[in-house]
Amino acid sequence: MAGKNTVTAVWEIVEPYVKELNLQLWDVRFVKEGACWYLRIFIDSENGIDIDDCEKVHRAVDPIIEEADPI
Repeated sequence: MAGKNTVTAVWEIVEPYVKELNLQLWDVRFVKEGACWYLRIFIDSENGIDIDDCEKVHRAVDPIIEEADPI
């Protein structure tokens, strides 16, 4: 992933997994708040999103992001 910024790299990593869960990847942000950096992945669907959807996406993409280490 050399040469790609963090947001682009994460988007490319997680989008297939989000689609596999029949959800839409809405946005990816890597922002600094105070002294800390936060990676936020925004999802959506035609029926709305609930906490279970957030958990499914987190469990699906967390190990992949950890392995790819785009940050």
